[in-house]
Amino acid sequence: MSNDSETSIRAALRGHRLLVIGGDPREKAIARLARDLELAEVVHCPTRQSDASPRRFESQFRAPDFVLVVWVLGLSRTHHGIHVHRLCREAGLPWIDCWRIPNAGVLIAQIARLGVLAAIQRRRPVVAPTA
Repeated sequence: MSNDSETSIRAALRGHRLLVIGGDPREKAIARLARDLELAEVVHCPTRQSDASPRRFESQFRAPDFVLVVWVLGLSRTHHGIHVHRLCREAGLPWIDCWRIPNAGVLIAQIARLGVLAAIQRRRPVVAPTA
């Protein structure tokens, strides 16, 4: 991956919100991801293997200001992933599947590999210039 690509991805994410679904609560990993990518917020919706219901995270998809969803597939039920992907398609949200809560480097590499930068850029709210 080129430095230009990494710089573009970091710029697209900076100051915006990311939704992470799956796994157990990992406050340090979530805080590190937010800090390293200069995100406004990372919202983590933990899931449990014993709870097949998407109720824990479905309401988050009503928020219009997430630019990316990360499904932690290695720590979630397949049923959760089916719902995450469907909800992302319905909301027009790009998503990345990761085996665990990613660090900044892994997330940037996945975004570059999957080519979802343009989709992330389309999700960013446009701020009207002041006169």
